[in-house]
Amino acid sequence: MKPHAAKGDYEAAFKGFHYPISRAAVLTSGRDKGGIDREVGYVLRLLPERKFANEDELKAAVRDVYRAQGVEESALPL
Repeated sequence: MKPHAAKGDYEAAFKGFHYPISRAAVLTSGRDKGGIDREVGYVLRLLPERKFANEDELKAAVRDVYRAQGVEESALPL
């Protein structure tokens, strides 16, 4: 997988989140906003089933998803 989503795509997806937030709420909020990059939606669906205390934890989980897909550190969008 070669990422094409940018940091701004994730920032737009995370805007307005109230923490702590569950994976289900991340998916629902993202879907309700509309206009989210397809790759962002795909990656968010691969997040672990847990609550994220803040945006930093959520970003770290997104980076973990990319790493699990074989994306090199230098290519991570976050």
